[in-house]
Amino acid sequence: MTAGIRAEFIFFLVFMINISLATHMNIFREQFDNEDDKETQRPIIGVLTQETDRNVTIFGRQYVAASYVKFIESAGGRMVPIFINATDEEVEKLFNHINGAIFPGGHRLLHRTNYTRVGKKIFDLAIKAFDKGDVFPIWAECLGLELVSMLVGKGNMQLGQLDTKVFSSVDAANISLPLIFPKDYSRATMWEDAPPHTVNYLRGNAVSYNNHKKAVTPKTFHKNKYLKDFFRVVATSKDRNGVEFIANMEGKRYPVFLFHWHPAKAQFEWRRDLDIKHTFDNILVGQYFANFFMRQARRSSHHFSNYNDERAALIYNYQTTYVEDYLPVIQAYFF
Repeated sequence: MTAGIRAEFIFFLVFMINISLATHMNIFREQFDNEDDKETQRPIIGVLTQETDRNVTIFGRQYVAASYVKFIESAGGRMVPIFINATDEEVEKLFNHINGAIFPGGHRLLHRTNYTRVGKKIFDLAIKAFDKGDVFPIWAECLGLELVSMLVGKGNMQLGQLDTKVFSSVDAANISLPLIFPKDYSRATMWEDAPPHTVNYLRGNAVSYNNHKKAVTPKTFHKNKYLKDFFRVVATSKDRNGVEFIANMEGKRYPVFLFHWHPAKAQFEWRRDLDIKHTFDNILVGQYFANFFMRQARRSSHHFSNYNDERAALIYNYQTTYVEDYLPVIQAYFF
């Protein structure tokens, strides 16, 4: 084989490998949806901060896990922190400048944190905006799912997660579980573009990482008219004792997506004491969901009025801190 032919063969081989990988990741579709970029090609996502406590306060009073920033950036977005000590006026001003919000996971009691007040303000603004034709997607994960479930389900905010009318105790701390899909799962916005192998992988393998002790059960969901009218259940899981709980919900009308597991941890969190599965397929699952949420955000027309204000708000103004010995994450931003 001559050098020229060998080079052409290597180029062809690399090209075919890339095509195979792209197909596996569902990068290529029959056609690109022009709606994806209709409103913005520069999406910015706000992420709620939360309070630090105990020895973590040496770094700052508020923090955000760096994995959420990486998750957003991996799908072509940028992040700004939504500070939980912000006034309602400051929150509303920022809301009009960003294209979506993430309510991140954490271990706070909802009746004892400003995360609840600011999260409720963002949620109310998003619902009001959508009713006027203004798209603003919300990703609510773990603690975020618990907050939005309380808001929609009209739970007792004086009790938070201790409200037994909304939450049940489950044994789902630090465990990866398979997902259970309803028969009509493909109707859900969350799954409609998911490659079959992604769904089959999540169904057939214990890879969705959970770390919570409270959850909404299907029984509670169906008894709560407000939850049932607002959401559809798009996946469940069973804890160590076989208790079924809701893993994913999404708004029937509104772009609100709830996760009681953590898709991004496979990509970005590396603590050895956590039951996170770092398989290649699980990396692709996380990337699928990052792409999914950022596609929703690109349908939002919000933007900063000037570039200097945009630059001042971005997370790039802060540095990460290595916190493996302090928090159940590898890196965090402190404020």
